[in-house]
Amino acid sequence: MSPADLLMLAKGCGAVKEGHFLLRSGLHSGVYVEKFHLLERPEILSEFVKVLLTKLGGPFDRVVGPSLGGLIVAYELAGQLGIPASYAEKGPDEGFVIRRGRGVSQGERVLVVDDVMTTGGSVRKTIAAVQECGGEVVHVAVLVDRAAEPPSDFSYVSALRCVLPVYKPEECPLCAKDLPLLRLGG
Repeated sequence: MSPADLLMLAKGCGAVKEGHFLLRSGLHSGVYVEKFHLLERPEILSEFVKVLLTKLGGPFDRVVGPSLGGLIVAYELAGQLGIPASYAEKGPDEGFVIRRGRGVSQGERVLVVDDVMTTGGSVRKTIAAVQECGGEVVHVAVLVDRAAEPPSDFSYVSALRCVLPVYKPEECPLCAKDLPLLRLGG
């Protein structure tokens, strides 16, 4: 499936929205990718995951994704790979921890996944949680990469790269037009 096909699927299910949005990163954007519209449709998520699988090496022993949206992606990817999934969640400080299920074992080869990436913050925290458990992060994959500047501290693949303009709040042209600011996600 081509990037254009994936974008059509995303638009068709209402995942791509236009307006004035506050992103989880604190940045503003005129376009928002509502990941839960992708994640609520198993047949669409499956197509995105199939594209990711064509871009990944391996082998992997486990897939780890951050809760909440990355958890669903990790589950689907693990299912298609036939391996276990684990989930990183907020810890007592600013970081993530893996504390449910069997977790990650020392030396396990891990594929870290997430749903929509803008700055890479959730991915970084998930990588740190895997390493804290003694796992080896072999690869990182995201469903939708909307990062204007790809992170320099880890490499990754994406099913769909969709660079959308983002603005610091103090430089946002949508704020200058007094458009209402919406917060849809986390």
